[in-house]
Amino acid sequence: MKTITHSIILVFISLLFVACGPKTFPSDNKIYDSPKNYEYSYTSHTFLSEDSTKLYAYHIKSDEQNSKGLIVLANGMKQNMSFRFTEWLWILDAGYDLFIFDYRSYGESYAEADLFGFVDDVKAALKYAHSLDKEKKIVLIGQSMGGTFVINALKNKEYDYLSFAVSDSTFTGFDDVLSSLLRRSIILFPFSWIPYLTVPKELNADENIQYLKTPILFIAGDDDIVVDYEDSIELYNMTKAKKALWIVKDAAHVQSFNNLEVRDNFLKILEDNTLLFKQQKKIFK
Repeated sequence: MKTITHSIILVFISLLFVACGPKTFPSDNKIYDSPKNYEYSYTSHTFLSEDSTKLYAYHIKSDEQNSKGLIVLANGMKQNMSFRFTEWLWILDAGYDLFIFDYRSYGESYAEADLFGFVDDVKAALKYAHSLDKEKKIVLIGQSMGGTFVINALKNKEYDYLSFAVSDSTFTGFDDVLSSLLRRSIILFPFSWIPYLTVPKELNADENIQYLKTPILFIAGDDDIVVDYEDSIELYNMTKAKKALWIVKDAAHVQSFNNLEVRDNFLKILEDNTLLFKQQKKIFK
């Protein structure tokens, strides 16, 4: 069943990228940049996913002698960690360490693309990051499809070292987002009904969010043309765990953290995450 599930979804996503833009799924092995080009200390790591697939990661450290905490980042499916880490230099400057890893088939990580494997990669990355410093509290951020993998990785589990999770620009389900993207293509529009009949729902965020026990922040931009921000609202409404929702005006897909007010508020809740749930819904202009 798992093989059929991920095969169907991978075929659809590959077709969508061919029709709608550059082919960046199911893998991206280009090396875009390196932490060695910046004035931060870092170490490269290899660790094993749950099926023993070898994965690569950067542990980039803040300039502060004693960092305030550790941010673990699960990217979306576009590019890889050698591109994505530069978007988080501001979090390093604020005194937090960053652990960013490549899924299987991305960067220098091994094996072929596999949706269930991506979930296992998130679980392994979280466990490995914690092993680097068991005194540090961790915040786990999942962006775009990475948010789906984070929700799946955390369902029915409790991690005492995890302060909260972040779901950034995450869609409710593969069938919903694939159908939506198909409708935007003149060529593929006639097939927009197919995902609802053929794509299994086992990995969908809206199927698994109710089993989440970890506090979570949903964040999305209202100018996101890839994933409708209302998906985050729907996931927020379905969540039984402690939760908060931030909607960012004029922000595109996974661009909400470019907003300086969002960054300022995020740093405040990193210092005291109880602030996150005092005002559960917030709109940023």
